[in-house]
Amino acid sequence: MSLSQVWSDYKFPLLGIFAVLLYSYWPTFVWIEDAWRNEPDYSHGYLVPFLAGMLCWHRRETFPGIRAKLSPWGLSLVLVAIVMRLVGRLVYADFLDGWSIVPMIAGIAWFLMGPRAMKWALPAIVFLLLMIPMPYRAETLLSWKLQGVATELSTISLRVLGQPAVSEGHTIWLGEEQLLVEQACSGMRIFIGVAALAYFWTCMVTRIWLDRLILICSVIPTALFVNAVRITAVGLMYQNVESEGLRHTIHDMTGYLMIPFAFGLLWLIKVYWEQLYRPADSMSAKDFMRVPTS
Repeated sequence: MSLSQVWSDYKFPLLGIFAVLLYSYWPTFVWIEDAWRNEPDYSHGYLVPFLAGMLCWHRRETFPGIRAKLSPWGLSLVLVAIVMRLVGRLVYADFLDGWSIVPMIAGIAWFLMGPRAMKWALPAIVFLLLMIPMPYRAETLLSWKLQGVATELSTISLRVLGQPAVSEGHTIWLGEEQLLVEQACSGMRIFIGVAALAYFWTCMVTRIWLDRLILICSVIPTALFVNAVRITAVGLMYQNVESEGLRHTIHDMTGYLMIPFAFGLLWLIKVYWEQLYRPADSMSAKDFMRVPTS
């Protein structure tokens, strides 16, 4: 049974399940959407459900169909999601409430459609994790580490370009000019955005597992490089600009431009690797005998 047939035959039950989930998770969705709207690091969250749907649509030809009988084992994942929600409320860990969306959807898919259909949809379901804010401590620690790396890389880049740059903590001194690498400039937004895109492309890749590994391994160096380029560019432009208003505009515009720059760079890595490494076409003995010889 294809996805279009599933939708036509089970449209109303699926809409009913969606309505129940929306009602039960409404406070969680409100918290998540508030993070998308007010925290730049998670502004990509609006695209995640749409991209998850695209993943399923892209892989629709491989849909294994729906199992004739219900799969009670799927309720085990639903139970895990309920426990996560309870624990999250007891210890005031909102991220656990958000993360429970993944086992809840996976469990419902397993229960209604069977384990094969759940495994087929699992890449798109796991992708939904990227729309949920990270735990505060993990986010703070990662942002702090990224700030330090961004400061050192930018200082080295400025020195290579002939600038008298000296790093001190998360501050870069350019002569008498002080360039603060604040938490907003740590590259957290670029890192999360590049990670989301890399995961999306790994699910779209139809070649071998090595292609997926290359994309995943490119996330950290790509994010660090792009953020260092941004800070270096800001430092160079600040040397020739004294207006605070114009400096603020430069800071914001470079932040917006780095997202498409990071995506484009990751796409170039993908294209370059696919051109560099081309799996050899398999040939049978009969095909080999047909190859003309000089």
